[in-house]
Amino acid sequence: FEMLIFNRWGEIVFESHNTEIGWDGSYGVNGTKALDGTYSWKITYKSPKTDERKVVVGYVTLMR
Repeated sequence: FEMLIFNRWGEIVFESHNTEIGWDGSYGVNGTKALDGTYSWKITYKSPKTDERKVVVGYVTLMR
């Protein structure tokens, strides 16, 4: 499992390899609050039955 969150310039603002850890709207080592706006996400995972790798993408709008 891999989840990546990107800002509008394509920079990674969050990365997780644990299905139980999600994005809380912050970025960086200090946990700085990300600005309001639209972020893209990409999740890559393996199907447990076939071991086939799947990729899904989408957008999330952050509003505080």
